[in-house]
Amino acid sequence: MIDILTLTREGRLAVVELKADEDIHLPLQGLDYWARVKWHHGRGEFLKFGYFGGRELAAEAPLLLLVAPSLHVHPATDVILSYISPEIEWAFIGIDERWREGVKVVFRKRPDSRRVRGHELLSCAAS
Repeated sequence: MIDILTLTREGRLAVVELKADEDIHLPLQGLDYWARVKWHHGRGEFLKFGYFGGRELAAEAPLLLLVAPSLHVHPATDVILSYISPEIEWAFIGIDERWREGVKVVFRKRPDSRRVRGHELLSCAAS
């Protein structure tokens, strides 16, 4: 579908990987984009090249947000997510099947050991 790079209100980068249908690649594609964003962020390239209108970026590693319709999640997704390093802060967000009519979050899944700490996306009104 489409991938989004955005900022939280606190200036933390957030990689949003979106899928419209069941896709076993969802977590790994998101992780791949997350690693690339972290690499460029560590070199100061987003500010250097004028991304985000000159807003100050938080030094923290990016968030990884994986989004898909709640009834179209590949059965292997949970297994794959269990292998993601605990150093990566991620959330899996299941949205209502009628997302074309309006986005409604049905569930949020996070690693048991930590939680996404209250970061609210600037451009996302879903919840």
